[in-house]
Amino acid sequence: MRKILLLLSITSITLIFFQCSDPDEETRVLVFSKTAGYRHESIPAGIEMIKQLGLENGFWVDNTEDASVFDENTLKKYSAVVFLNTSGNILNHYQQADFERFIQAGGGFAGIHAAADTEYDWEWYGKLVGAYFQSHPAGTPIATVSILDKNHSASQALPDK
Repeated sequence: MRKILLLLSITSITLIFFQCSDPDEETRVLVFSKTAGYRHESIPAGIEMIKQLGLENGFWVDNTEDASVFDENTLKKYSAVVFLNTSGNILNHYQQADFERFIQAGGGFAGIHAAADTEYDWEWYGKLVGAYFQSHPAGTPIATVSILDKNHSASQALPDK
């Protein structure tokens, strides 16, 4: 089930990348996976999956846990930034300000899973991700996702359930 959810997230991210960048320009995406709280074991697999999507779809992928890349000059070379299972407070206020300017200038963003477990004290980020969560409730049930439209490009590679 986790693989299906990760695949759905990654498929959504791919669509976001192509909507936020000019296909005539070199497209480069930054995958940021720094954690200051819970660390998901799936981070390396997520990075590899996004790199594979890059190879298959013509965009470059850089990954880091170094928050110093969140400066205006470095962020300029990216079309989008992915927060992959980030957690806790991971950027200082200067890095936050530069990231805000990146988004306001048209840069793309995708937050995967625990990205909503990040930067609770930064109101702007909370609005960007749309909601926060601190942990999974005990006994979270496993869900079944049924694919109704196998012809859509976002769902063609998914299993029926």
